[in-house]
Amino acid sequence: MIKRMNKITSLLVAAAAIASIVPATGVNAADYQKIDSKEGTIYEAVAYKDGKFYVDGNTKDGDTDAAYYLNGGTYSQLDNVDSGATVTGTYGDKYVNVEDGDYYVDLSTGTVTDTDLSSNNRDDAATALRKNVKSDAKDRYTDYAAIKTETDLEEIPGAKFSADWYKTTYTTGAGATVVYTDATGNYIDGDYNVGKIKVEKEDTKTASLTNTKDTENGTTVAVSGQKEIGQDANNIYRTATITITSDKVITKIDGVKVTADTKAFTGAGTNQVSFEAIQKISKAQASGDVDGAKYAKTVNTYVISDDAGLTETLLANAKFNIVDGKVIAYTADGTSVDAQTIELKSTNGYYYTDFTEADSENAIAVDVDANGNLWRLDGGYVYKFDNTDSWNKVYKVDGSMNKLSVYDQNDMVVWNEADEVYAIIGNKTTDETPVETKTGWVQAANGTWTYNKADGTKATGWIQDGSWYYLKADGVMATGWVKDGSNWYFLNASGAMKTGWVLDGSTWYFLNGSGAMKTGWLNDNGTWYYLNASGAMLANTTVDGYKLNASGAWVK
Repeated sequence: MIKRMNKITSLLVAAAAIASIVPATGVNAADYQKIDSKEGTIYEAVAYKDGKFYVDGNTKDGDTDAAYYLNGGTYSQLDNVDSGATVTGTYGDKYVNVEDGDYYVDLSTGTVTDTDLSSNNRDDAATALRKNVKSDAKDRYTDYAAIKTETDLEEIPGAKFSADWYKTTYTTGAGATVVYTDATGNYIDGDYNVGKIKVEKEDTKTASLTNTKDTENGTTVAVSGQKEIGQDANNIYRTATITITSDKVITKIDGVKVTADTKAFTGAGTNQVSFEAIQKISKAQASGDVDGAKYAKTVNTYVISDDAGLTETLLANAKFNIVDGKVIAYTADGTSVDAQTIELKSTNGYYYTDFTEADSENAIAVDVDANGNLWRLDGGYVYKFDNTDSWNKVYKVDGSMNKLSVYDQNDMVVWNEADEVYAIIGNKTTDETPVETKTGWVQAANGTWTYNKADGTKATGWIQDGSWYYLKADGVMATGWVKDGSNWYFLNASGAMKTGWVLDGSTWYFLNGSGAMKTGWLNDNGTWYYLNASGAMLANTTVDGYKLNASGAWVK
């Protein structure tokens, strides 16, 4: 792992050296590959991984107009799916939705089902959620016994071929609350945990608000206007309005003064202040609960402002995608695309958004791949957004191309129906020379890492390579929080398991020598601390009659 990190560092240094001599333009100077075109008519296509595609049309290799499954260079006509059928979109981790649920094509196998998978899965999720809520959240939700059906669940947007997560609402004594659930009914109360918001008042008293249920020093926090904008493997992202109400005039939020000049905050000079935020909500459940209901293990609330509290402006009517923890907002109208990168940052305890605007670029077609990356097609070139402010040329195709479908950089289709021309990128053919399997760490095109054992198979579970690393069931190296058995572990950005104190967002956790998260009382070099059931270190409070100061230490 150390060797690969040194290699990455060397590449970054080399890239920086090259960038320093490249003139500043709207497109990064980069190598690109020329793709040969084929004659044939494509009406609709959807790219999938490993050279697998849904193709509707009459291609050079297809005999007639038909819907085909293309795998390894071989076209197989799909039963029951007519040529010209409308592709509604992708669904789940491997399906093409045809004619709004009339058919689903499994792109991993090429099989077709007429079962409405979306409706059925939502109904199954609603049933599982209802069962879980009725068994443990009676004190939280006044309508815990309400019958949830598939129409009550709304799919949360995400990158194509991502796992299903849903949104619904229950009612508490304080009003409606948003609940998120996966397909098996494992849910989190999305409106309880807010992370940590520090509020200062004119009477010099402070409040550290961590949830929407409790009151601290006469101060409460509420969440409204929730709008989910995306998800990744570990988190749900949404915009929301955060309202803080206190018994005194509020003077600071997370150390930033609330004045007429800090325009991200409304209500300056009063005891009620609101601000717009992006919330990053973990899909993992906390080990504790609120009146029986499960809530998110971690939540970070980022003010939509710069680090000084000045308002940032989201693109109007934007769509969103999540990639590498960044939020990408974009708009496209068939002729151009505007993109906006939003990094979620914190400094001195203030959680804010760092916006970067890209120049408006011509785009006859735009698509988002399975990893959240944004692509555009224009003038015979396929460009990939660098998730900051520039576009890189990746492929040169026929100049007439006007549509594209992208799974990732290695698998995509571009075509022009009227001009009867198309190109399939990354299509694996049956006569390819086998590639020698590399042993050790391997990085995929999407940036994820796997570890190949000596026999060529991917490692899963824990491995030790200097540090300890955890490989998920699909072999991909994990980062962030991982639950293994009954214990939680934390893996840093390089995948290495952490021990000792870890700051995640605004919360401190302690991981013992085995990496397992500690709860309860902890003696660290003679100083006592208390870690609650979710592992979070408590501060500025009293536990079991013992007072904890601002740093969490027991005051003897």
